[in-house]
Parts: sequence; structure tokens; C-alpha cells
Amino acid sequence: MAALKRNLWTLFWLILLGGAVLLSVILYARWQSLYDEHRTYHQNRAELISQAVNSVLHTQELVLDVIGRELISNEQMFDNSQQLPLLDNILAVDKSMLGFGLARPDGTLVRVSSNLDLSKLPNLRTQPESAASFEQALMSDKMVLGRTYFLPALDAWVIPIRKALRSPNGEVLAVMTGGLRMNTPGSVFSSSVRNRPNDIIKLYREADGYLQYIAPNAVGPAIYTRPQITTEQRDENRQGYTEEIGMTVDEVKALDRAVSFSNEYDGEAYITAAIFNRRYQLWTLSETSLTPLKAKFRATLLQYLTVFILIFGVLYALFRVIHRAERERREELLYHSCHDDLTGLLNRAGLFQVLDEQVERQHSFCLVIINIDHFKGINDRFGQDIGDETLVAFSDQLTALCGTNPGNHLARLGGDEFVVVSENTDPDEQQRVCEELLKDLATNMAIGRLNLQLTASAGIAFYPGHGDSTSKLLRSAHLALYRAKNNRNSVSLYRSEMEMDYLRQLVVEQRLRLALTDKHLHMVYQPQVDNEGLVVGLEALVRWQDEELGAVSPQEFVGVAEQSGLMLSLGHFVLDTSLKEYAELREKLGHGLDLAINISVIQFEQPQFVKEVMHLLHTHQVPPQELVLEITESLVMTNVDQVLNTIKRLQDQGIRLSMDDFGTGFSSLSLLRDLPLNELKVDKSFVDSMLDDPRAANMIRSIIFIAQSHAMDVVVEGVELQAQAEKLMSMGCRRFQGYYFSRPERLERILEICTQDSRGMPFKAH
Repeated sequence: MAALKRNLWTLFWLILLGGAVLLSVILYARWQSLYDEHRTYHQNRAELISQAVNSVLHTQELVLDVIGRELISNEQMFDNSQQLPLLDNILAVDKSMLGFGLARPDGTLVRVSSNLDLSKLPNLRTQPESAASFEQALMSDKMVLGRTYFLPALDAWVIPIRKALRSPNGEVLAVMTGGLRMNTPGSVFSSSVRNRPNDIIKLYREADGYLQYIAPNAVGPAIYTRPQITTEQRDENRQGYTEEIGMTVDEVKALDRAVSFSNEYDGEAYITAAIFNRRYQLWTLSETSLTPLKAKFRATLLQYLTVFILIFGVLYALFRVIHRAERERREELLYHSCHDDLTGLLNRAGLFQVLDEQVERQHSFCLVIINIDHFKGINDRFGQDIGDETLVAFSDQLTALCGTNPGNHLARLGGDEFVVVSENTDPDEQQRVCEELLKDLATNMAIGRLNLQLTASAGIAFYPGHGDSTSKLLRSAHLALYRAKNNRNSVSLYRSEMEMDYLRQLVVEQRLRLALTDKHLHMVYQPQVDNEGLVVGLEALVRWQDEELGAVSPQEFVGVAEQSGLMLSLGHFVLDTSLKEYAELREKLGHGLDLAINISVIQFEQPQFVKEVMHLLHTHQVPPQELVLEITESLVMTNVDQVLNTIKRLQDQGIRLSMDDFGTGFSSLSLLRDLPLNELKVDKSFVDSMLDDPRAANMIRSIIFIAQSHAMDVVVEGVELQAQAEKLMSMGCRRFQGYYFSRPERLERILEICTQDSRGMPFKAH
């Protein structure tokens, strides 16, 4: 059960773990998708802006080149007084340009557009903001960008552009300079290059690390007046970028596309895309803060987590329902595994659990096994359903009598055996309680339309005195029960000698199996004589002389055979051997007698019993009319309908039936009404006391009268005295059996007895 519970919740946690892993994968994929989306966007944006900047700069370079060549062709190009309307015309067309100027190689401006006051303009070679780029322009054939700076003359931020004008031999004649106005509407250097509020566009100068342009432009002037990063920081950052993107800076510069990487400054993370303009040595960066991206991802995360929690909340509730159902089912299965389905009492497994717990705690207790007497007869006679109802009624009554004590445990061990586990450890008190219990149980029970009176037997054993383990204690209680069942409706307390009896029974059973196999049993016969002393019949009796055990009484080994399943083999041996030897005797005598053979309940209940008897009669050529089968009242109590059917089939073949030990049972008179018997045998117990007990004599007289009234023969057994024989004759008895006439003898002696007077004269056996 614990394993099942663990497996159920293990499955849930595995599903939860799998769901969490799947959610993590989905969220990671979603984050990566958002990140890649922004990264791709900014790569495309950087490339687009880089192309736009390159296009603008390239156009301006062409303009400077054209203007410069036009001015160089004029011999008066350094004449300060001469106006240059060409410059003003170009300014009128290109609104992004602040102005133009022509400077000598020494940095002095000599020609400017009309919107500029030449007197207020600095020397470009000596002004700190323009000196480096001016020197670079002198050495370059391409247009050079200067540092962005504020031009007071026009009250504007300017991106200076310069290109050296050379003679055919490469000598610098002049430097053409211009200024790109920042934030000109519609130009690439306006804030409109940003599509989204959190986007940032930057143009970095590779030469000195100064910022060329930034959008948004809501920044202070200082951002253009100093390097944004030191050389050491730049080298360190570039090393990190190299590790992140897997390329060196030179490799990135050589690319015609943008690359992206993560960036962080001012305590905030950014995603940045960069592309390098090799012609103008300018980095174009498009970047955005990850904060909005993370906010968007958090919204997605919240949605996914909400769905995840809802799904697993429902799943958890479902598992709780399953767990509860499984727990209830396990409890039900556990209950049924430990309780009897029919009676609701503890079953064998439940009983063993209780006993093992008691033994483990080493608490003294009492174990009582109760067995219903003759229960098999109820099942056979009335059917399984009535038998089950009887067990239920018996268990209910047992529960009412014993179940109210909290220290008691009731169980059905199996079949018609019940167990009471009690804390009462006083042997005398427990025996008294059990005797009272059996009296209370021996009441009429209404089972359907039947009114049954049940009796029971009980065996008592105590822990630890009669067994220090569950199995030993049960064995001791069973041994006591076997002793009690010999007397029926009685209580027996376990004693050590019962163990010896049990071991003796095991030895007898083992030796009996061997004796049946090796035919070590033999038959003896006791004559039955009439009132004239003539032998008119024989009763076949089985005897056993064992090599190890010596002489074993029939009462002992027949009882062992009934309990061990050997009764069919023993019964067949008795029938077969008796008929075989009787056939030999009959042939030697030349006439027949009556042969009486005892039949057990187990034999009589066999479906093939009648066929077996007829087969043996035919095999040994014995007339059926000479065979008398003796049955007991216990046989009739099992199943009257089956017994009646078997008796009728036997009588149809000419076989007679005799009731052995008549008068010792509880329903002898009713049996005479129900059964078509041919003979009654008066039990020896009546004969033993008939001379001293008038009631015994009257009982015999009544039996003889009843038998004569029903046209049945009477055989009185156990006649040991002449006075008994004479008194029986005076009562009208005509057939006798007992030691007064003859002991049971082997076949050879019986032959002598029967032939000692060839004229058939009566004999006296003593």
C-alpha cells in the first residue's frame, strides 16, 4: 500500500517535474525568441542606419570634392574679398548642411558660405576639437569626419566633414570643410531614426573613441566632448565581446553585416548590434535596454505560470481524488484481506497479524479454537447456502457473546472453525467461560425455514506456556480441539501429553500408509449365533500388527485413517479382503452365512460406492443376499437424501443394511421411520448393565419390540455372560454376538468353529 501511495505521488512529482522542465524549455525558447527578435531587429536597424549614414557621408564627400575642385580651378581661391555664391546655392538645396568653408593647409579658413562670419571662426588646425581630424584630412585621400562639437556662431551642434584638395602631384592645396547639422528633420542625424522609445542609435569614432552622434539627443553637451570609454576599458570590453560572439574586432570590422552582443553600463543591461564603416572609420550601434524586453517576458512568464499553476492545480486535485479513492480502495482491500467475506470476522491472515503482534509484544493471552460439531452434515443435507447462513448465524451469536469485550479478537480460521483471542490467562476461569459459551451457543438457530440446534467443541491454549510462536500456539490449540471433539460439545485445555498423542498419531499414520501398501493388515471374524447356538453369521473386523508399533487397536488406526484421508484405501481393503476370505470359507462350508462389514461415512458418500460393492461381490462370487453392511447414525446425519438413495440402490441388489450401535444416538427412533433398514444392532453398553440396571434391560426389550414391529432382525452384541444370553433369550432375542460365544478369530479358526459339528448342532464357546 505504501508502495502504491509512493508510486502515485512519485508519478505526480515526475509529471510536475516534467511539466516544470517543459515550462522552462518553453519559457527559455520564448525568451530566446524575444531576444533573437530584438537582436535581429537591431542588427537590421544598425545595417540600415549604417547604410544611410554611409550614403549621406558619401554624398557629402562628393559635394566637397566637386566644390573643392571648382574652387581650385579658380586662381583667386584664397582671395578673401571674393564671394562664393556656389556655397550658398548648395546650402539652399541641402538643409542638413550648416555651412561650407575653404581652409589653407595651415588651418586658416579663407572662404566660407555667407551664413558664417569668417572673423568668428577658429583656426581648424589649432582648435582642439578639430586639430586631430584636420591633420588626418591632410594625410587622407578620403573625406574625414571630425569630432562633433558645438558651433557658437550658428548655435548648433555640428559634425564636421573635411577633405583635402590636392594638386596633380598630390600636394595639399587646401582643405574643403563642411558641417552637418544635427537634428535636421528628415535627416539620418535626427531623432526620427529611432522607431521605438527605448531604442538608442550611436555613431562611434574608431580613431579616438569619441561619440559622433547619439539618438535620442536629449543628452548634455559633455557627451560629445570626451571619450565615452578609456582605451583600457575598450580593450577589456572588446575581449569580452570577442568571447561572446566568437570573432575578433578585426574580423567584425571586415564584415558587411552587423553583429550583436550584450552590453551593460550604468547598471543596466542592453542588447547591442554593431557594424563598422571602414571608409569613414565609424561604428554604427543600435541598442535597446533589456528592461522593456524583460517586462514583456515577465508578462509572458506570468501568463504561462498562470496556465501552469491552473493545469497542475487541477492535476493535483485529480491526483488527490485518485489518492483518496486508492486509499479507500486499499483500506477496503486491506479490510477484505484481513476479514472473512462471509462472516465479517478476522480471517486467517488477520488472525495471524493479531497473534504476531501479541507475540511480538510478549503479552500473555489465551487462544480458543471453536469448531461446530457435525457441520459437514448440515452442508451435505441442506446445501451450501444453508451452511453459509449457519456460519453467519453462529458467528453473529459468537460476536454477541464475546465481541463486546474490547480485549477479545474474533476470527474465522476456515471452514467451521472460529477463534477467540482473549486476555484472560487464568486456565480454570477460561475453561469455565468456554463451557458457558458452548452452552449459550447450543441454542436453536432459525436458518431460513429450518430450526437447527448446533453444538460446538473448543480447544484452549495459552501463550507463551503452550507455544512461543503463532504456529506453535495454534498447533497446541488444535490438539486440544481434537481431544474435545472426541467427546463432542466439550472444552479441552491443552496438556503436554496431547503432543505425545499427536506425535503418536503421525507415526500411526505413517506406518498405516506403509501397512496398506504392503498389506500388513489382516481380517478376523466374530461369529453371530442364533438362540440354538448355530453360527448364522460373521462380522468382519480389521486388525493390525505392526513391526514397530506392535498391535494397534482398530479404534486408533481407523480414527487416524478418517483424519488423514486413508479411509477409502482402508475401507476398500476391508471389503475386498473380507469378501475374498468369506468366499473361501463359504466354498469349504458348502453353504453361506451372513457377512457383516462396517462401512465408514467417507466410503458411503462416494458416488461409485454401490458400483464398487457390486464389482467386488461379482469378483469373489458372493451372493449379495449374504452381505450385510453396517452403518452408524453419524452417517445418516450427513445427508439423509443421499443415504436413502444409496440404501435403496444397495437393497435393490439384495444387500441388507444394519444400524450399528443402535440406541446410542439422539435420533434413533426417527431413523427407523425414515430409513428402510433390515437389521438393528444393540450396543454393548446396554448389555453391560442390563443385569443391574432395569432401565438398560427395558431399553433392550423396547428395541427388540420395535424391531419386530418393523419386521427387522435384531443382533445384540457384547454378550459375555451366560446370564446375559439367557435374559436376552427371554426377551425374545434370536441372534447374539460376543465373547460368551466366541472372540474374533482368523479365518482358519472360524472354519473349525463352523465345522466342529457336521450335523449343525449348536456349540458352546466356553
